[in-house]
Amino acid sequence: MIGQVILINWFCLTLLWALSVRIKDSSIVDIYWGFGFVVMAWSCLFLSQLIGDQISINQWYMCGLVSIWGLRLTYFLAQRNIGKGEDYRYVKMRESSKRDWRFVSYFRVFMFQGLLQLIIATPIFIVFSNTDYFESRVFTIIALVVFSIGFFIESLSDQQLKGFRSDPANADKIINVGLWRYSRHPNYFGDFVQWLGIFILSLNTGLLWGILAPAMMLFIFLKLTIRLLESAQLKKRPEYKDYVESTNKFFPSLWKSR
Repeated sequence: MIGQVILINWFCLTLLWALSVRIKDSSIVDIYWGFGFVVMAWSCLFLSQLIGDQISINQWYMCGLVSIWGLRLTYFLAQRNIGKGEDYRYVKMRESSKRDWRFVSYFRVFMFQGLLQLIIATPIFIVFSNTDYFESRVFTIIALVVFSIGFFIESLSDQQLKGFRSDPANADKIINVGLWRYSRHPNYFGDFVQWLGIFILSLNTGLLWGILAPAMMLFIFLKLTIRLLESAQLKKRPEYKDYVESTNKFFPSLWKSR
């Protein structure tokens, strides 16, 4: 079943790549980031039903949590990105590419994202490939609470950022209000917490491999996404250095960060 789900996600990414070549915008892959997990989760459920497996309550919960996270993120990114042109990250990659970007982007952008999705989807695969396991109400409740906290943090921080940017008076200012007073990237922290909840749900299988999901999310945020974003901010706004020195990078804190 996992092989079939991988094939489905590969097919979706390939179609998206073909569209990106046509419209000359590789950044549409960002919109599929969250939706790809929704596709994989429900593909697992559909294929399980197809072979006659009984769907457990935790499998339904898994599809529900992944859908809530993925569809919210997809809507948010689509609303923010569509019609704005190709993101500067991909423009820079396109311009620096020494080979035909159409083919380079297939592997460097789309297939690389597919690989990351497969690693992070480990809890989904675990829950749907291990049918002989106990269902702990404790793990399920903790998972739902942790996920809800993460969802609240990410949604609120995104809303605060949107509201801040919509005010013309803040055009040249750096957001440091609301949740952004305690973390420079509270939205990413909320994202991480949601996947921590999804991992906890997978503990009902008795397997720990699901830890790869929050661990990979943490790696992506700290070593890739945040590093790239803050490097650009520091070049664009020298005053951003003050924000860096006064506010924690990722994990929220009430005290001054280093």
